[in-house]
Amino acid sequence: TRIVLRSLYGCEIVKINIFQDRYVVANTLDHASSTETLLLGDLATYKLSEISWSNGGNEKFVFDNPVCCIIYHAGELTLVEYGSNESLGAVRTDHISGHLLSARINERPTGASSRCCESKKIAYLLDAQTINIKDLLTGNSVTVSQDSKIDWLELNWRASLLLFRDRRRLLHLYDIGTQTRTTLLNYCTYVQWVPYSDVVVAQNRSSLCVWYNIHTPDQVTLHQIKGDVEDIERVNGRTEVIVDEQLSTASYLLDEALIEFGTGID
Repeated sequence: TRIVLRSLYGCEIVKINIFQDRYVVANTLDHASSTETLLLGDLATYKLSEISWSNGGNEKFVFDNPVCCIIYHAGELTLVEYGSNESLGAVRTDHISGHLLSARINERPTGASSRCCESKKIAYLLDAQTINIKDLLTGNSVTVSQDSKIDWLELNWRASLLLFRDRRRLLHLYDIGTQTRTTLLNYCTYVQWVPYSDVVVAQNRSSLCVWYNIHTPDQVTLHQIKGDVEDIERVNGRTEVIVDEQLSTASYLLDEALIEFGTGID
């Protein structure tokens, strides 16, 4: 893979790193004017970005999202979409764990192609018990408060729903459009959106819980399991939940027709 890094501002590249064998990050500097920029590149898509920067060199980077780079610097998170030379926006937070950040950048059109609209949102912690969901297009925010520390959160891929779990292992669902909250599960030890869907998989002790239609949270499909859920794999029209049963690994096949149906409901 070959990509040419060159500053649009004529700055000199003073530091360069490659992360995960895919993402290129370079600090640049114009010594005459003291202009600094940050170059960001994705070797898989050949998309490059360059944004104005200052006091560079001590940044931390989050590469959990293949569409955008999240940069943590001086108490602030900046989001840059690969291929764009302007940042999507910035938010202030001290919580930069991948479990406590969720960005969704046009990952799924909210309607048919003829009427689809952009969706660019980030969910993050204002403090240990408060989530902020910011629309990066409009600047509008919604705040969700909890009386216990939050240890995991994730937006669905259309950024209309938020799942989050607190330290008491309570799993909650927040509908951003209606600003309503529902408690889905007590003692939740694992939770994840099924990839590319609005279906939720969670574990409660020896029960594997599947919400095929998250808009009817009281309707949950249960499977008895003998271990801990490790992962969800969705490949070639099959979705399987992988369970570690200590001496062996088991897989539980989910209903693909129900996944497609549940994801189509909005």
